[in-house]
Amino acid sequence: MALSPKQEAFAREYTVDRNATQAAIRAGYSEHTAKQQGARLLTNVDVRAHINRVEAAVAEKVELNVAGITTRLLALADKAERLANAPGMNVARQSLMDAAKLNGLVVDTSEVVTRTPEERAARLAALRAERERLARTH
Repeated sequence: MALSPKQEAFAREYTVDRNATQAAIRAGYSEHTAKQQGARLLTNVDVRAHINRVEAAVAEKVELNVAGITTRLLALADKAERLANAPGMNVARQSLMDAAKLNGLVVDTSEVVTRTPEERAARLAALRAERERLARTH
């Protein structure tokens, strides 16, 4: 289905800052309804497909793709390793980790654990007991 000129403008503007409300305003929608219009437009399959095409074209234009970035990160890691010093090794390690994340080999996760004071005390006691047991065996 063909997009209206406003929908095309929204898709183009959305790729600028990924802010649906501001993209709707810049595309000519009313400031009073821009938040709702932006949310609605993002659920429109045709608008979303156009956004994806615009983003792909921009990425291609600047040669920004997973393969290209991975190649450059690995080249940077190789150069950094040849420096054979601590800062160089840090750059090499970070470059390799970035390449791994980019290719889905590493996923950043965080977990927040909330414990009551009693649970913390019990956990601390268990860790101390484990440390003492390990110290006796070594």
